[in-house]
Amino acid sequence: MAASVSGDALVDTDTIDGDSKEMVELLVSLGADISTAKTLMCLHVHGPSKSSELQAKCDLRQPDVSISINKLNKLEIIRVISSESKGRGRPSHIYELALPLNQALIPFRNQAKERLAILQNQLSRLSELADSASD
Repeated sequence: MAASVSGDALVDTDTIDGDSKEMVELLVSLGADISTAKTLMCLHVHGPSKSSELQAKCDLRQPDVSISINKLNKLEIIRVISSESKGRGRPSHIYELALPLNQALIPFRNQAKERLAILQNQLSRLSELADSASD
C-alpha cells in the first residue's frame, strides 16, 4: 500500500465500514484517485444519492464530487437520474451505481492490469540492457 494512504486520511466518517475503507485504499493503490474511490464506495454503501449527500457522506468538496461523478459516468458505472427542481433553477440529480460492485470494479482492475503489463515490459527491457552492458 502507498505510504500516503492510511485509513483515517481516506474516510474520516463512520458511515463507511472497514471493508469499504479497505476497498477505497486498494483502489487508490491501484491508481484510482481518492475522490473517485470514495464516491464509488459511498454509492455502493448508501445507494442513490444527491451530490450534497455524497459531499457529506464521503467528506469531499463539491468540485471533487463533480469530477468523480464525471469519471464514473464516462466509465458507465453510474446512472444519473434527473429530477425536476421545485420552482426555478437547475434540475437536481441523483446518482446510483448502474452495475453491481464487482462489475463496477472491472475498469479499475483493467487499468491496473495494463499498468502492470507496462511495468513488466519495462523490467524485462531493463534486464536485457543490463545483461548487454555486462558483456
